[in-house]
Amino acid sequence: MLKMVALGDGAVGKTSCIMRYTQNNFGESYKATIGTNIAVKDVDIELQPGEPSTAQVVLWDLAGQPTYKDLRSRYMVGSSIAFLVYDVTRPPTFLNVASWYDSFIKVAPDAIVTLVANKVDRDDRVVPPEAGEMVSRWLNIEYIETSAKTGENVEKMFTKCVESAIRKEEKRLGNK
Repeated sequence: MLKMVALGDGAVGKTSCIMRYTQNNFGESYKATIGTNIAVKDVDIELQPGEPSTAQVVLWDLAGQPTYKDLRSRYMVGSSIAFLVYDVTRPPTFLNVASWYDSFIKVAPDAIVTLVANKVDRDDRVVPPEAGEMVSRWLNIEYIETSAKTGENVEKMFTKCVESAIRKEEKRLGNK
């Protein structure tokens, strides 16, 4: 079982990514997450060719509003994975990525983190892919572009995060 948290400013699409992944659904209207929401999904993965396995992922959708900062840090404890989302149409959400990353890494220094550029289906994109790629290299984390609305790369992002976390844990256990 893996604990995965969704991080990022309000209205960047954290809840929408989780809904797309767990229910293959997208809601057009925005409803702010109050505190936290939790979802569970069984993920079928194949770490070795011909050796399928299943991992259970508990997804913690943490509210992005500043008023929930103290509560968020408590919910981050014990996380194996975080996906850090920004909205490509709103540059301030991109500029806050480093702060989100720092607050998470203080609580879960060994976790897998993926930077997610969301809403890439929109015509009013302002933050270019090169900016996200640069930050991912700077922080030494994975980077992926998604659209929760169309589903583009959402499944891929979650699967890759889970596989990376399991591989990291296997490596850690193998090195004992």
